[in-house]
Amino acid sequence: MSKGYHEYFGNIHMHTTHSDGVGDFEELVQAAAAVGLNFVFVTDHNVLVRESEEGYRHGVLTLVGEEIHDPDLQPPGNHLLCLGVEEDLTHLGKNPQQLIDAVNEQGGLPFLAHPIERFTELIPTHYPWHNWEVTDFHGIELWNYMSNFRGMVNSKAQALLMGFFPHFFTRGPLPEMLAKWDELTAQRPVVALGGVDVHAETYNIGPIRRCFLPYAHCARALNTHILAAEPFAGPNGAANPGQSDPGVAHDRAQVLGALAAGRCWLGYDLVEWTTGFRFQAEHDRGAGVMGDTIGQPSPGQPTHFSVTAPADGTIRLLRGGKTVAESQGRGLEHTDAEPGVYRVEVWKQRWGRPRGWIFSNPIYVRE
Repeated sequence: MSKGYHEYFGNIHMHTTHSDGVGDFEELVQAAAAVGLNFVFVTDHNVLVRESEEGYRHGVLTLVGEEIHDPDLQPPGNHLLCLGVEEDLTHLGKNPQQLIDAVNEQGGLPFLAHPIERFTELIPTHYPWHNWEVTDFHGIELWNYMSNFRGMVNSKAQALLMGFFPHFFTRGPLPEMLAKWDELTAQRPVVALGGVDVHAETYNIGPIRRCFLPYAHCARALNTHILAAEPFAGPNGAANPGQSDPGVAHDRAQVLGALAAGRCWLGYDLVEWTTGFRFQAEHDRGAGVMGDTIGQPSPGQPTHFSVTAPADGTIRLLRGGKTVAESQGRGLEHTDAEPGVYRVEVWKQRWGRPRGWIFSNPIYVRE
């Protein structure tokens, strides 16, 4: 089933000097190229710079969307990742539903950015999603790499350690974010992606200056892996970003198409590369991969689930957020007669404790 797809991976949700990021596109893409990312999706705040910045750089497909919010909103929040938009929609930031509708009208994909955030007394500012009554958003940012650290800082000493050893602190998506996602997918398909939210800011703690989560670190940390319907064409004739290139247009469509279908997973590649992960299901009436709705089998017939991981780990198959099968190693096979929303988590022991390694999008066994 998954043999006809082509795997690519990259960073999504990145900031540059066009908004509040420290580095420019060149610095950001060089870091991505150094670790072999196939694409990046840059989403600066309330600005769309597609015409000047989108294209291939150093062999990396550089895509441009935007992260839109109302800067006057109090308390702050309601940040929306607008992927695949053709025109700037910042003027709609004050009305989340109108903004979501406009992204959809442009053929783009609206994702709620860091919709649930923790905070501490030391860092009380946070930017959650407030308006859960909105409809028709395409997906959520299940794991925001940067914002997850916000709720861990309880002292300056801890902040100092985190600045030098962030991998010791983060473990995976917030449990309450996973629970919210399971609640949403019980109603309809909701695609999850991972966002690094990299800004590469430098902080001062006493006499010590430290860049927290630089581009090079984030490029190796949390990536979204996609299964594209067609192979990338690569650059085809354009000498510089911003020039019209049919190769860029084709490959952009492959990334957006995979994200639209939910054929993707979150890979904490800093633990170990997650390239090669696969999750599929089949029964007598249909078959599919992550993101697919395959309907229900004939009465009395089960669905067979198959998971392949690129290295040993604790593999869990969940239905409606509850574990229904678990295995140790590189594979899991499970047969189940119940309809529902099935997804996979893979955990791996690293740096002294279990770390969330892979989080798949679901396969929907229901009409």
